[in-house]
Amino acid sequence: MLSSLLGELLVWSSKDIALVILTAVVVFVISVTVFQIPRLLTGNGALGYVTTVGMAFLISLTFLLFEGRRWRFFAHNTLVVLLSLPTSFIGTPFDLVPRLVSFLVGFQADLIVNSLYQRFSESNKLVWWAILTCLEFFLVLPLFQLSFFPLYFSPQFMEAFSNLLLLMSPWIIGGAIIGSYLGYKAYQRIK
Repeated sequence: MLSSLLGELLVWSSKDIALVILTAVVVFVISVTVFQIPRLLTGNGALGYVTTVGMAFLISLTFLLFEGRRWRFFAHNTLVVLLSLPTSFIGTPFDLVPRLVSFLVGFQADLIVNSLYQRFSESNKLVWWAILTCLEFFLVLPLFQLSFFPLYFSPQFMEAFSNLLLLMSPWIIGGAIIGSYLGYKAYQRIK
């Protein structure tokens, strides 16, 4: 198993590398210009989940473009995290600790979700895979945030963040489903 994982890591085409870089740059630009606006206006990072539909669209489209090939989404996500260092998109500029959550979520999402791609692809149910992908991503991301954020944010921030996150959970789940479906439809048009 380890040798197959390492083999997948080492065999990348120039198309894969270009796709990782292109999708990371597009996601970064849209994230910095659109997705962080609720956080900047209110000061509460949980309000960024208002844009879940758009984020889910980009995440599902990115996963679908990588066609289940392992480590592409992780590399894409790592590049987005690195590009975000000088911005306040994922936390205080140049602070690596808040970005650790995004890094870990990208790693586990790539590992878990891409393991299921072949099964869904063979049964011609990629729309369900896209929805599952975003549901998994948007359920794990808040859990990781609630687990790791208390290590470096104040209790007052965590109280406001967790309360707003709880109130927004139906919106997050619904937005993940709608956005991933729209991402699947866009993928079908691109493909």
